[in-house]
Amino acid sequence: MAALATAATVVALLSRSPVAQIATASQDGQASLDDVLERAGAYVTSYERDFAGVVAEESYVQDASSGNRFDASGHLARVGVKHRELKSDLLLVRPDGSDRWLQFRDVYEVDGRAVRDRSDRLARLFLQPSSSTSKQVSKIMDESARYNIGTIVRNVNVPMLALWVLMPENQYRFVYNHVEAPDASTAGAWKVAYREMASGTMIRGVAHQDIPVEGFFWIEPSSGRVLRSHLVAQNRTVRAWIDVTYAMDAKLGLLAPEQMTESYGQTADSATVDGQATYSNFRRFQVKVDEKIAPIK
Repeated sequence: MAALATAATVVALLSRSPVAQIATASQDGQASLDDVLERAGAYVTSYERDFAGVVAEESYVQDASSGNRFDASGHLARVGVKHRELKSDLLLVRPDGSDRWLQFRDVYEVDGRAVRDRSDRLARLFLQPSSSTSKQVSKIMDESARYNIGTIVRNVNVPMLALWVLMPENQYRFVYNHVEAPDASTAGAWKVAYREMASGTMIRGVAHQDIPVEGFFWIEPSSGRVLRSHLVAQNRTVRAWIDVTYAMDAKLGLLAPEQMTESYGQTADSATVDGQATYSNFRRFQVKVDEKIAPIK
């Protein structure tokens, strides 16, 4: 069984060292890649802070297969096919003692049925928290992945995950390049490729082995705003990609996640999971969002 899990809490403890150099491509009077990355870093830092007071409705469909098998007639067929539909609220929460916000998926409907123990689980998670930040972070991430289907275990299926790559304190871990590939849907944006070079990667597999990520961002060069992200994580046992598009929400006055499309594949048995989520009804909390969640001992 393959596993994909974020390891942001581990990465945050690593010392800042010049593991990778950022490629720069300046042209006469135009923004250089360094300029664009600096603006993007400032943007995602501000974006995380602004989005912390926002909750969105998520409509999420997953389809999974446990792999290929030969049937009684000797034909290769997909087996263990499952389908799931989730309705959730998606929001950012911050455990006490942590300087990072985490995306939390509060699932309230599974395959058309209301989640019965939702109130009790939320009370245990936030009103009766763990005694340490790391345990609380793990609980929040596991709860967000509680209703995933398929044999590929994962907690990376949240739309804003890739923005971690652009945080100023994380950029030293990656190499970046400006890719000359115009896209009509993101006219005027720079397509920026990235590849993780440092050990202790942001996504880990079974037994915490490194799974480096790579992909692309579509970034407005003048503002640093991210219009789209594409993230790929793979090793010899599993491959995953997550693509997210952003659109302006008039009520918020912010670019908000519009759609997340994802695909996971397992090498050993060809197991797969495919998903698509859409986001709507963005609204701001009516309560303070940075309440302390877990006391630190």
